[in-house]
Amino acid sequence: MIKNIFNTYSKHLIIRSFVISALVWFVMLFLDFAVTLVMELENLSNDKSFLNIFNFVLYEQLHKGMQYLESSMLIGTLISLTIFNQQGNLVFLRSAGFSPLKIVLVSGLGPLIFSLVLISLDEILFMNLAKTSKILDQSDQSAKVIQWEMTDKNLIGLSRLNDSQAEAIRIIEFNDQQKIVSFASFEEGALDDGKLQIVDSPSNKTFDFPGSFLLPNNVLEKFSLPELFQLKNSYQLERDLQKINSMLYARLLLPISIIAIIFLAGSLMFDNMRSTGVGRQIIIGISLGLIYDLIKDLSIASFLTYQWPILMAHLSPIIILIGIGAYKFQKI
Repeated sequence: MIKNIFNTYSKHLIIRSFVISALVWFVMLFLDFAVTLVMELENLSNDKSFLNIFNFVLYEQLHKGMQYLESSMLIGTLISLTIFNQQGNLVFLRSAGFSPLKIVLVSGLGPLIFSLVLISLDEILFMNLAKTSKILDQSDQSAKVIQWEMTDKNLIGLSRLNDSQAEAIRIIEFNDQQKIVSFASFEEGALDDGKLQIVDSPSNKTFDFPGSFLLPNNVLEKFSLPELFQLKNSYQLERDLQKINSMLYARLLLPISIIAIIFLAGSLMFDNMRSTGVGRQIIIGISLGLIYDLIKDLSIASFLTYQWPILMAHLSPIIILIGIGAYKFQKI
């Protein structure tokens, strides 16, 4: 009898948490889309119509929405549990002998299912939409990503095609007093063992270029998992591999990260059940999401800087969340 009652409540809680989490994500996506669209409308011209800009922003934001997936799932779970508690269902389930941990894990299934659906859509659809956007292609061509490196007497900027080719090269030469002596631009160059050789120069000039990063994060983010694995097998520079591995681990560990942050949020919810306002839970969710993102970003930046195992940079915040949540559940 009790088992049947719990199964009924479980289905209701999973469906509710799924729907509310999806609504929270769509609201956050819409707000981000509206703000970005207004900002992009400043570029409205004969070459860029409103429809083109609208498509570009829409395609970009669908993929960008993955950045606040964790926060939206957290807020959705907290709101679901809060409404469930206001209706007296949490008290009933606890009095029936069901542990807070079991209730939180069940409530997290809805957001987790929604997250897995979004992650799959991002891999097979959202990224391709962003890549095939006509405005996005034009933007990439007109505003190439430039990597700058300072050598003894030269400031060199270029856009890397791969680990051996570069284009859009800019070279600024300084004298001993650090004053600009000359400025030159070239279309193509070859990279080999810390050297940059200018291909389209009659003298085939060669410069020191100890560059290490192949692609910045805003470019790597648009690579699907198969593409990241292929990229990982194609490049040999250690710091390139660190960034690629970091992006891979971030994608692969995203579902576990969502489970961990919901686990912590549920423990905080049961630790203070008397404060049941939905607004309060939204504030808690936003605060936890911001703090978690900050800790994660600092961890990744530190591990990349000191060349430590990048997997631990992604696992450390998750382990911290699970540890705090487990401690809270023991006290309940």
